[in-house]
Amino acid sequence: MSTLLRQIYGYRRGLWYVVSGSLWGLGAAGFINDNFLEISAIVGPSMTPTLSPDVEATGACDHLAWNKWDACSNVRRGDVVLFGIPSRPEDTAVKRVIAVEGETVILNPNRRPRKGYTKNGPDVHESRSWDAWEGRAKVPPGHVWVEGDNWRKSKDSNWSGPISRSLILGKAVCVVRPVKRFGLRPWEQYKSRTKVLRAQIDTRSDVEALDAMGP
Repeated sequence: MSTLLRQIYGYRRGLWYVVSGSLWGLGAAGFINDNFLEISAIVGPSMTPTLSPDVEATGACDHLAWNKWDACSNVRRGDVVLFGIPSRPEDTAVKRVIAVEGETVILNPNRRPRKGYTKNGPDVHESRSWDAWEGRAKVPPGHVWVEGDNWRKSKDSNWSGPISRSLILGKAVCVVRPVKRFGLRPWEQYKSRTKVLRAQIDTRSDVEALDAMGP
């Protein structure tokens, strides 16, 4: 009888080690995912062809690694960021940072909000807000202006205005899947057509419109 009790105790003790180890591992993984590194798929077309170039044709998605440590600091033009959608912070989006606080965006007419994202599509509620900027939008302190690389399929700052930097959850590190694209940073080769005025020359007369991706 004592042998049987020892065996039962041994099984229970082993089970406890397995369960507690698994829970610790899950907790550690969750902590890392929330605070240091996350891998997620780019499932929409707003960043094509830079990211997930075949998503509309085949459904194939790029999976990116995100640096989540202090993600909302040192945000620079050209960074690809993961952020909480202002109207639905529980949901996330992926866009490119076009301008940072103090800079002025020269609005691109192609990106004016319209139903169906087409140049000749009917106006939507956001069209009036875009028109009210009168061609230029200055980024307020603590905010950034974000856009998708695919203007035909992107709801971004042209629709909802600059986003708070505090909403930024991560900055793109590299593609991790598919394997043939592992380690690539394709966003570094993309040059935005949206023009930006640097903060120190933000005037309406005799200024040069600078590329958002310029140095």
